[in-house]
Amino acid sequence: MLRRLLFLTLALTKYLALAQPVKVNSGFYQDSIAIGQPVNYFLTARYPENLNVLFPDSTFSFTPFEYVSKKYFPTQTTNGTSYDSVVYTLRTFELDAVQQLALPVFVPRGTDSLRFESIPDSIRLISQVKVLPPDTIPLPQLPLKTDTEYQLVEFLFNYPVVVIGSISLVIIAALTWFIFGKRIKKYFYIRRLQKDYAAFSQTFTGYLTEISRQFDPQLAERALALWKKYLEKLEQKPYTKLTTREMLLLETDSALGPALKALDGAIYGHQTSIDKPMEQLGKMAEQRFLKKLNDVKHG
Repeated sequence: MLRRLLFLTLALTKYLALAQPVKVNSGFYQDSIAIGQPVNYFLTARYPENLNVLFPDSTFSFTPFEYVSKKYFPTQTTNGTSYDSVVYTLRTFELDAVQQLALPVFVPRGTDSLRFESIPDSIRLISQVKVLPPDTIPLPQLPLKTDTEYQLVEFLFNYPVVVIGSISLVIIAALTWFIFGKRIKKYFYIRRLQKDYAAFSQTFTGYLTEISRQFDPQLAERALALWKKYLEKLEQKPYTKLTTREMLLLETDSALGPALKALDGAIYGHQTSIDKPMEQLGKMAEQRFLKKLNDVKHG
């Protein structure tokens, strides 16, 4: 009986905590923006201190804007109420005259999470197209030349030779593609796989080296985003749009879960021991690359 009462008390406490409102506010610092120009957008959340509130990271969709960077501010807690704030730097390449954005925050709840939306804020696009002044002279009054001297031009273009040569080139190209097309496509695909992995490995190793020297949660987040983008391109799976929990539902690699959870803890909980999880993700990317390369070579 005592255990049941204790269980009900804990459940009621958790329910009441989640029932308390999470107040979200967001907006642009400016009222106008130019194409490609960075703009700052703030997102704040006021909530009971016993809740764990998560803000969108670089893998979140900021449509119609593109993510550039973000800056976290330390949590402030007063009388049981916590206040968090983040300033995102965004940019847009859309041509809509007025563009708006509303970002949410998330509260984890078991295997799911609660989503709290902010009110959308709009920003006006500054047009870069200048309106040309009208002609000062009407078209009928333009001083046009009424007589010109005819110049005789000798035509030396040999159409039959060009036509025969073009047809020959097309036939040769078609035969070459028919005979060697698969090999050519495979060769360039392998080169692209190798080039993509080399670029990823160089950048990811650089992140790992910097994090080993001095831990930086933003650098860890960029490394995780780079890893997701590389695997998404390699395996054609939407890793950048998936949360850690959703990725683990798709993957069977037992080492992936601890590595991703450790990185999430570093990014959002400021854990600093992530060298091994980072190395694990790097090895996993290398293994996926080698498997893909082997499949293409022998496919």
